[in-house]
Amino acid sequence: MSIWSRFIGTRKSEETNNVIGNQIHMCHMMPSRYAIVDVEIGLKDHKIHDIGALRHDGAIYHKTSKEELFEFLNDVNYVCGHNIIHHDARYLFTDEACRWLLVDTLYISPLLFPERPYHKLVKDDKLISEQMNNPVNDCEKAKDLLLDEITRWNLLPNEKRRLFASLLKDKKEFEGFFSMVGAEYINEGVSELIRNLYVGKICQHADLDMLVRQHPCELAYALALIATTDYRSITPGWVLHNYPGVEFVIKLLRHTSCNEGCVYCNSQLDVLHNLKAFFGYGRFRTYEGEPLQEQAAQAAVKGKSLLAIFPTGGGKSLTFQLPALMAGRSVHGLTVVISPLQSLMKDQVDNLADRGITDAVTINGLLDPITRSLSIQRVQDGEASLLYISPEMLRSKTIERILMGRHVVRFVIDEAHCFSSWGQDFRVDYLYIGKFISEYQQKKKCKGPIPVSCFTATAKQKVVQDICDYFKHTLDLDLELFASTASRTNLRYSVIYAESDDDKYLKLRELVAESDCPTIVYVSRTKRTEELAIKLTRDGYNALPFNGRMEPDEKIVNQDVFMNDQVRIIVATSAFGMGVDKKDVGLVVHYDISDSLENYVQEAGRAGRDPSLSARCYVLYSDNDLDKHFILLNQTKLSISEIQQIWKAIKDLTRQRMKVSCSALEIARQAGWDDSVSDIET
Repeated sequence: MSIWSRFIGTRKSEETNNVIGNQIHMCHMMPSRYAIVDVEIGLKDHKIHDIGALRHDGAIYHKTSKEELFEFLNDVNYVCGHNIIHHDARYLFTDEACRWLLVDTLYISPLLFPERPYHKLVKDDKLISEQMNNPVNDCEKAKDLLLDEITRWNLLPNEKRRLFASLLKDKKEFEGFFSMVGAEYINEGVSELIRNLYVGKICQHADLDMLVRQHPCELAYALALIATTDYRSITPGWVLHNYPGVEFVIKLLRHTSCNEGCVYCNSQLDVLHNLKAFFGYGRFRTYEGEPLQEQAAQAAVKGKSLLAIFPTGGGKSLTFQLPALMAGRSVHGLTVVISPLQSLMKDQVDNLADRGITDAVTINGLLDPITRSLSIQRVQDGEASLLYISPEMLRSKTIERILMGRHVVRFVIDEAHCFSSWGQDFRVDYLYIGKFISEYQQKKKCKGPIPVSCFTATAKQKVVQDICDYFKHTLDLDLELFASTASRTNLRYSVIYAESDDDKYLKLRELVAESDCPTIVYVSRTKRTEELAIKLTRDGYNALPFNGRMEPDEKIVNQDVFMNDQVRIIVATSAFGMGVDKKDVGLVVHYDISDSLENYVQEAGRAGRDPSLSARCYVLYSDNDLDKHFILLNQTKLSISEIQQIWKAIKDLTRQRMKVSCSALEIARQAGWDDSVSDIET
């Protein structure tokens, strides 16, 4: 009995009689003379170590001789395999021309199985096999995959089969399969066929003639993905590597709004329509009558790069989350959000989950190994439309690898004032972001620049200029500016004088006693967070500490119980709160003075994130506090001798070689500075 007869017999129970009839018809059309071949190549010597083959009549070949293999294949017309064209054939047919028509199961697989869950045998570009390095076993798997591909091909509508065959008829990776299944082609009207098949799924004014002519393979893979019903389905990483234009094509079809207006663009690329669909809001927030939030979101959907300066609690997160979710649905893309604080990442992921949106994932240092592994897997599998990471994570090879396998549509930089040495929170690692994006675009062979969105709550003019200059210099991007005023009409600010430390604590206790609402108390020292929390708890006001030096698990627990209203008071350094979106904080008390006005605006702005809530912001101060504050400020200034120490350290490091790669901390240590100072690198 031939393999095709067995194949039909085993599937009678699986398909309808009508489908079986089609298969029998197709099998009569196909020549019965074919073989599946798999070659094992040595990783070091790049020579053939083993060959397996499975012929149409059930005969098996398992030796290392090419000559004997060719004799085994003498009567077959088709030689089939998984990645045979660009791998096995290179080693098999080195001395003579290949006289067989090659059928490659690899390249046709993403066209026929683009939807989650993917084909059970295929993991990326590899066949899943129980036995390692057994080419005969791999032939069995390749045969099963080929039979499933033929079945799936026959289940496609005639127009879809004709479309794929017409786009790919001259491509060596596909012509063997199309010959085997007797595919039909059309020479004209391919663009019109696409428009008819994908009404409401692509922009009706996209330049299909150009895509058919210049990017036929990429167009075929893009259309296969567009036809999926699960937006978490993604194009395999190896396809994006071999056909980088797939991302360009799918963006042109699904995420480039046409000027004429069409059914698809008017709904799927409309920010108001999607604001209601994802978040349930009927309109965007305005700032003193200006629709800046809507304008910034629309600019992102149109692929522009931007800098948005919105007040704390002013809807920054939604402004980048909405375009990210839209791109996740339209092009199955990933938006990378770079944020300086792990508490912010966790908070935003949790808030989206509370809305039933599970598209957001964070990978950061607070995660245990199992959770981190699951998060990485979710990004790789296409379950994430938003990935939150810190700028330091961009140096991770794991992060680079998983981003290479996804269609990254935008980089979002939160707390963008960290770019500027004039900003209140300058972070050296932010200056690596542009280099990473530049190298990423080169490796992905992107046809155009990946846009960026920068967000901050407060920024001096010099900081704004620094941010814009940085992206112009590193990525040649012009940032469109959306700037609101920093005024918050629902916050009431007050300053209370305290004569001594004891008096200050009594006044804090009075404020807490008369306020039945979530409260943040800011202090300047990590040690004081714990001292004050213990003191308040002892006096009957349950409070928890939060600072940057706590153990990661303790930080997570303390943040969670505060966010979930199990504890009403958190005593924290400035490490808490940046981007934390708790809407009902009604009281913020600065027990110590902030080290800058910008920091104060950020921290006080944690109160009253719900615009309908009236909140109070107090500063407790004594004359002693001001003295300490100015001492700390003076300690941050560099002296001439310190600059000379750094210069000498650099000269010592480069004495033996022209180039060195050192962190700021290493240079500081070489200069003899005290490396226990927390911000010595800055």
